[in-house]
Amino acid sequence: AARNNQDPLVAAALLSALVYEGRVDEAADAADADAARFPDSPEAIAARGEFAFYVSDMPEAERLFKAAIKLKNSTPRAVYGLFRLFRMASLYRTARLLCLEAHELDPDDARITSDWLRYLVPEKQKELLGPFVAAHPWFYEHFQQQENTAAEVKDELNQRKAFELQGERKETTLKFIYIRDLPQYARGVGLEVAIQGGKRLRMLFDTGASGIVVTQAAVDRAGLSHLGSFQASGVGDKGPRNAFAAVSGDCTIGTLKFKTCIFGALEGKRAIAGDDDGLIGADFFSDYVIHLDFQKGLLHLTPQPDRPPNPQGYDRTVPPEEAGFTPVFRSGGHLFVSTKVNGKTSGLFLLDTGAALSNIDSSFARLSTKIHGNDLVRVKGVSGDVKEVFEADKAELQFGRFRQRNLGLTAFNLNNSSDHQEFRMAGTLGIPILSMFRLTIDYRNGLVDFDYILENHH
Repeated sequence: AARNNQDPLVAAALLSALVYEGRVDEAADAADADAARFPDSPEAIAARGEFAFYVSDMPEAERLFKAAIKLKNSTPRAVYGLFRLFRMASLYRTARLLCLEAHELDPDDARITSDWLRYLVPEKQKELLGPFVAAHPWFYEHFQQQENTAAEVKDELNQRKAFELQGERKETTLKFIYIRDLPQYARGVGLEVAIQGGKRLRMLFDTGASGIVVTQAAVDRAGLSHLGSFQASGVGDKGPRNAFAAVSGDCTIGTLKFKTCIFGALEGKRAIAGDDDGLIGADFFSDYVIHLDFQKGLLHLTPQPDRPPNPQGYDRTVPPEEAGFTPVFRSGGHLFVSTKVNGKTSGLFLLDTGAALSNIDSSFARLSTKIHGNDLVRVKGVSGDVKEVFEADKAELQFGRFRQRNLGLTAFNLNNSSDHQEFRMAGTLGIPILSMFRLTIDYRNGLVDFDYILENHH
């Protein structure tokens, strides 16, 4: 019955629901049908924007949200869509205003309310969160586990500040260690981290991870207690792994010394990333502008200027074109760059120095190229081995000011999480591609400069 529906509001609500449940093929069909049947309905256009956002075609999502608002500026889901887009683009101040506006337009929309609650002062948040969670329990299944772990960590910290730098923040250069599986082939770069003055751990430096994650063995050797429990997931078919938090009195990374350090740790004996002791997310250094030189093996950190705390949030302060930067989208500690494949389809690719290969999501790849099975390539991640690996026939990638023909991108399902996803990842740019650049990463402003260094590289 829904298929023949003549009501654009019902059609829009159905499309939104399919997107929220991650039913991509049905949502794609519904979006096409809505475009044909309701070309001028702002609600249907906003729902198509939600679908574009979900498949990470951000230019198209922005175009549709703005088109809906142009037709009717009080379209709540279009305003909310722009909020989500602007928040990922590090335009936090504008995003906040859009979220408040969306909630004013439709205070009964649960998705809008769940984000609106974050902007309230803590007392007000506490008062309204309970009834909201009771009314919408499905939003908060995982939330509870994280909350409990956060509470245990807070007790352990006992008012101490996490990762308090000893000495002043100043310009610093750290030397990378090369992490090799074979003598002639570096799989990545890493940093040495010592916990509680113990022996130095080899940590993979990973722009595709967040914070510091170590093995259970490293935590136990340092005699730290296990706090709380949560799930950690990554590439692989074995599903999420159990993880816990640990707090140490101090830690040292190169010449930087910190007091009171919090780590995530994965339970069990299985390795995290090859034979290393763990990984350190690049976002750990997000107070700095980060310069990565893979050729010279250097990580150079320039402190971000101080700025007064501002509850309204800040918008990006550096115009990207001024410094040759490419704006990127941020989700948690992850950075994604909008990438065109074969001049056709746009999607978000994760910047992932922790990945030994660059990959493309198999569903996304099928939109612009053929893929075929490949039994020779083994892909392994935090969540174990990947069973079905394909190869893309032809994939020309275009991002920033850069275009690369890549024959033989590994393709597999990058979006196999059972959890609700805000958007689908189209691919990952791993160390083989990223090490062709000197990278400058500015987490605060959501900017990356891809400075191409390999001459005559076609």
